Amino acid sequence: MKSTSPNRLSASEFVAETLRREILRGELAPGQPLLQDHIAARFDVSQSSVREALRRLESLALVVSIRNRGTLVATLTIDQVEEMYEIRLAIELLALRHKFAKLSREDLNEADALLDDMEKDPETAFFLGETHKKFHAIFYDGADRKLGKDILQNIYGNLTRLWVDFIRKKPSLARSYEGESRRQHHDLLRAAKSRDLAAAEAVLTQHINHARDLLVSHLRLDVDRAPERIMATPAAAASRVPGQRRVRRG
Repeated sequence: MKSTSPNRLSASEFVAETLRREILRGELAPGQPLLQDHIAARFDVSQSSVREALRRLESLALVVSIRNRGTLVATLTIDQVEEMYEIRLAIELLALRHKFAKLSREDLNEADALLDDMEKDPETAFFLGETHKKFHAIFYDGADRKLGKDILQNIYGNLTRLWVDFIRKKPSLARSYEGESRRQHHDLLRAAKSRDLAAAEAVLTQHINHARDLLVSHLRLDVDRAPERIMATPAAAASRVPGQRRVRRG
């Protein structure tokens, strides 16, 4: 894995960013312990830098600190996933209404180009590529909407690791959803070009709720079949520790 250049970041930022990427890619599993001394040795940084890095990750809801157990990669419950989608839908709808009349011809042309790029990369339908994120950002991003954007980026990050697991376990269903997702993206852009806000809101609502229902159904099936996959037990967590690969700064 290509790491962010440590020369451009502080020690704690470099550690936090590297661990963040590993969590989102599923390389660090839910419930996995993040041992400070192991991390410090791996990155050749101080334990204070590791503590600061873990605090950053905790603020993003990617890790949790539990008394007498230390810091673990956070496990998302079904209720939390449903809440994330509710928040995502509310923020994106508000942002869409705010920006809709301001969408320029350049914005719509960029969205067209991004859709063309997404046709070449099916993973973008599942938050795994920057192209998909850029496409949605056209409809909610704005210099005066930073708080909402930050909240959405945090939600996207947490949901990404669940989609990685979904695609790995259910590739045929993922391909089927990808086709539907692609159609909804085109419908959203078509509504924007027609300046039909009501149609755009309806498409966006359907798109987000469809993704939520599919992912929640996948998680419920996992809970029914193997609860330990979703809710890490202390014994399971204790049996997994991060790799000892050493990364030197500078």
